[in-house]
Amino acid sequence: MKKLSLIFLLAVAALFVVSCDKVDDPLKPVDPVYPDDSTGVKTVLIKDFTGVRCPNCPGAAETVHQLQHLYGEDKVFIMSVHAGYLAQPAPTFPDFTTEEGTAWYGTSDSNPLFNVDHVDLASESLSVNEVDMPLSNALSEKQVFDIEIINNYDTATRKLTTKTNVKAVSEAEGNFYMTSCLIEDSIVGKQLTLTGSDTSYVHRNVFRKTLNGAYGVMFKEGYVYADEEYDRQYEISLDSEYNADQCYILSYVFDNNTKKIYQTAMTKVK
Repeated sequence: MKKLSLIFLLAVAALFVVSCDKVDDPLKPVDPVYPDDSTGVKTVLIKDFTGVRCPNCPGAAETVHQLQHLYGEDKVFIMSVHAGYLAQPAPTFPDFTTEEGTAWYGTSDSNPLFNVDHVDLASESLSVNEVDMPLSNALSEKQVFDIEIINNYDTATRKLTTKTNVKAVSEAEGNFYMTSCLIEDSIVGKQLTLTGSDTSYVHRNVFRKTLNGAYGVMFKEGYVYADEEYDRQYEISLDSEYNADQCYILSYVFDNNTKKIYQTAMTKVK
């Protein structure tokens, strides 16, 4: 397992003390290259609970994207969930809030906040300097599921048919659910930063909505055994404001008893 150096850890820790601390010298993001699916590798999802009026959120997001680059873009996925007071829209700011994001955010009261391989902040809530160790630990866990996503997009009608296939690769016990999400990357819109409002800010990996509810749908309760397969198919129409070329379907499997995520995959719509 790839480990960060002590120097890097100390540098990141120095940037943040609590979840809303100032970022004086944030790391620069590295654009990820997403694989077609998660087959054959343990993957991890980081949920970044952010807001357009949170000046400390851009620096935190850059740090987490750097962690993604260090650990591997084929293993680590990031989903930016706009939720909380600082995500509420104001004049000239974009509105990325969603009902599902609000449900995952729950009663939390600050931004930025993160979790690693957990569905909501009630099950895990981290500041940015606390992300690295849970990320490293999650990547070292035994892989239980493979996920493959197959998308069929009609450019003329903007209709998307997406199928997520979940295959168990080892035995596990739980109350297993699958959630499918629509993500839009590289949205240019106003963001409050430490130096003021940035009208050309690029919002990364923005959560738009789920296809099957905030807490997904159950596919197996009890034991799963290697080679068992489950699939779910959905049809949606992309909103006219979404850039289909930058849209992805992200699906993850989790245990509804613990809200722990076991595996994640992310595939382009087109």
